[in-house]
Amino acid sequence: MAITDYELTPAARRTLNLFLMIDVSGSMAGEKIAAVNDAVRNVIPIINNIGESNPDADIKISAMTFSNSVDWLTPQPVTASGLTWSDQSASGMTCLGEACKELNRQLSHKNGFLKSASGSYAPVIILLSDGGPTDDFTAGMNALNNNAWFRHSTRIAIAIGNDADTNVLATFTGNPELVFRVHNIDALKTVIKVAVVTSSMVCSQSSSVSCGGTSVSCGGAIASPANGSVATANAGMPVGSTPSKSQLTADAIAMELQGELGIDVGDDALMNELDIDEFD
Repeated sequence: MAITDYELTPAARRTLNLFLMIDVSGSMAGEKIAAVNDAVRNVIPIINNIGESNPDADIKISAMTFSNSVDWLTPQPVTASGLTWSDQSASGMTCLGEACKELNRQLSHKNGFLKSASGSYAPVIILLSDGGPTDDFTAGMNALNNNAWFRHSTRIAIAIGNDADTNVLATFTGNPELVFRVHNIDALKTVIKVAVVTSSMVCSQSSSVSCGGTSVSCGGAIASPANGSVATANAGMPVGSTPSKSQLTADAIAMELQGELGIDVGDDALMNELDIDEFD
């Protein structure tokens, strides 16, 4: 039999699991939760487009809310096309420690959301919060730090307003450059979109971090650097070193936000040209 007689089967795409952890405590009521609802609803079709056009990755979304309790809005990871967003309301305390414990339970091969995730990309986890934990955050982080999936994940935190505890969020991400503070509705929507889209693109590259020249529109923002590659964001790194995808993601998001919002990303001035918190 000639080799041309064999039917060639396309290589299976690997799964990229995207986790959303959304604070719905009482302080999120009003403009904050409305902006989160609007941003997530609008980013879902963008993620669907990325997943459908990506030859390497099948993107699955898992969404959690936390306040007095922790609730999964997705009983199992779903594709963006299978996710219909229901607007969330806000009340109660900020049980981030319990949210971390629940995330730890689902980041499991045995009985969690990743039980059939052999060969998957390391997950992307995006946490949004406007305050500080009202429960035992340390116990939750201890559980997560013993989880191999979590240790290898790319973790991003969005600090909403001046009251968000950025030290806690930096502990969660493991990299303060992946904590992005916002002070108004427009910035919150933009950062959610850029963080979700950019991290999905960077972390779903199997052999390269290049976006291949592909740009994805997200409400005016372009979710890939202008030159089509996020690698150039690390120009200051030693020659021959290989940046982690977490660092590549941090650099790529910073580049996108600088271009989209027209401000530098860093220190206490993050997303805050006028040093005014419009959420107050």
